[in-house]
Amino acid sequence: MADTAEQAYQKARQQDWKNQIIKNNTTISSNQASNVGATNPVAVELYNMDKRQRQQIAVALKSAGYRVPTSGVFSNKLLLSYNDALQTAQMQATQLGQPFSSQFFTNYLANEAEAYGAMGGAGRDGTSITEQESVITKANAKNIINKVFEDQLGRSASDAEIAKYTATFKEKAAAKPTVTTTTTAGKRTRIRTEPGFTTGRAEQYLVDKIAQTDEAKAGEVLNYYQLFMKELGL
Repeated sequence: MADTAEQAYQKARQQDWKNQIIKNNTTISSNQASNVGATNPVAVELYNMDKRQRQQIAVALKSAGYRVPTSGVFSNKLLLSYNDALQTAQMQATQLGQPFSSQFFTNYLANEAEAYGAMGGAGRDGTSITEQESVITKANAKNIINKVFEDQLGRSASDAEIAKYTATFKEKAAAKPTVTTTTTAGKRTRIRTEPGFTTGRAEQYLVDKIAQTDEAKAGEVLNYYQLFMKELGL
């Protein structure tokens, strides 16, 4: 049974990069990349490759950050990405004063894949998600806890209460990191950040928690009583 596109992709990722693209001494890019409306030799070349060759190229392009299907079927998306990669690699070869060849193109894609992986998969069009855990130090936690206790209960927190809520802050910060989603499409990049369990949220969490205690409720009743007596002039 033939491999599915995903299986082929996973197998190809495990191979040596230098064996993924067409072998040395095989012409794959002697034609200049082109974006004009006339016949594009690169398009003809890609179209005439067998499916496995196109699949190997697609896998290498995807690993280098291009959003392409890896089925090996000829498509406009694959052609545009292949053409773009060729143009960029040819320009790089010129800047480095090196001849452009099959081996240079293979090395170029391998280097791009390594750089793309080091960036956590963020590169060309697509979406990347970064999670960052908020760090609430013991000193910060103690300040937050004492502030809330003073405001809500009129007293400082005990050592046991400080230890209890400091541990709670740590658990909640680990469970809810700050999530940054970066979406790139063409020249436009959109960044959306969803705050995690930060110091601000820690303080609000504790305010809500303390408000539910019997001590806070008793204090609230006392405050109402004192206000009522004051209104009566007593």
